Amino acid sequence: MPHRLRPTAALIIGSLALCVTIGGTAYATAKISGRKIVNHSIAGKKLINNTLTGTQINESRLGTVPRAIAAGNAGTVDHVTVRKIFYAPTTKLATPTTILHLGGLVLKSTCSNGDLDIVATSTVDHAHLASEMWNSAQGGRPDGLHHSDFGPNSATRLDSLTDGNAWGETSFTYTRANGIILNGQVSFDSSDLNPLLPGDGDIFDNTAACLVSGFVMSTTAAQ
Repeated sequence: MPHRLRPTAALIIGSLALCVTIGGTAYATAKISGRKIVNHSIAGKKLINNTLTGTQINESRLGTVPRAIAAGNAGTVDHVTVRKIFYAPTTKLATPTTILHLGGLVLKSTCSNGDLDIVATSTVDHAHLASEMWNSAQGGRPDGLHHSDFGPNSATRLDSLTDGNAWGETSFTYTRANGIILNGQVSFDSSDLNPLLPGDGDIFDNTAACLVSGFVMSTTAAQ
């Protein structure tokens, strides 16, 4: 015959069960001390996405992104090619030296008779060349050039980014109909070669006979 609990006993047991339930819930919802968590025991998938911020992360301890390293070594970032332009002969050189050959644009420098020249030519037809310059003429003034339908047959109309000046700065753009674009900037100085004006306009204070320093960015890495 089944044994029935007295009402008083049933009430006591029910109360104990309720206390255990409430106590268990309270314990589960309480904060867990970090001291009780074993190192490296929580997987990333246990975290809620996009909840960590700079407050929890020490950015100084983050490593370099591998792709950024590769891009820096390759000289190409997001399909844009970056080239350094540099020319610094220690003596006069009348023979042209190629300082850039990219996307159809060729820049050649000479350093002779006290003059620095940067001549631009194009290996393809129907290109466009334009530049803006700040040069040494009359103590410093703006200048520039514009050459439409620029191509290999334009050799009789050589375009110089220095325009015969001893020193200055030139920004230039070379564009082709197929979408290739080059944007660049160079600073140049040959003023120290002038014996009558030693140090005049010596913007670099460099010991080179002539100096060209700059860069170019292009939508292509091909010559």
